[in-house]
Amino acid sequence: MGLNQLLVALAAVTALAAVWAAVFAMRADQATRRASRAAERRWDDSVKPVPHIVFMGSSPPGQPIEVHVENLGGTMAGGGVIVQSGDDLYAGELSLPEKSAARSVSLQPVIKAWQRAGQPRCLLLVARDVTGRCWDSQDVATPIKDPRKWLGGRLHDLRLQGVVDFPSVTGPTAPRRQ
Repeated sequence: MGLNQLLVALAAVTALAAVWAAVFAMRADQATRRASRAAERRWDDSVKPVPHIVFMGSSPPGQPIEVHVENLGGTMAGGGVIVQSGDDLYAGELSLPEKSAARSVSLQPVIKAWQRAGQPRCLLLVARDVTGRCWDSQDVATPIKDPRKWLGGRLHDLRLQGVVDFPSVTGPTAPRRQ
């Protein structure tokens, strides 16, 4: 075996070792990324506010309605709720600490409903966490990318655009120039 053959064999062994190291480095990188994404999902789940509303009965028409709101998740820096009970729609803003016990909240009537409801029901429940992300709490805490646009669309669907505003969710509205 000559020197040239020895160098070729050594180069082949080195190339195989380099390919083997690259494959295992790539697998280790993928495993690290998977673990990082899993940890991020767990962190997101712990931060996400999860409000739960319990109706405490009906109220006379035109009077505020009492509901109990419990936060089962992370801190709710701001939020909004619209409920229907009987012939009235009620709305209010919320802010709750992390995993807070149920507290009584009085929601003010905003408008007469277009159709009577036999049972009280929640029409809109939106929450903003301390990082500024917003969540649709009625749809299994789905994240909202553009809260102002999303809320405008939902209020339009409920025929409440211009009647109700939740600045704690969308931020303050810009003053109109005249």
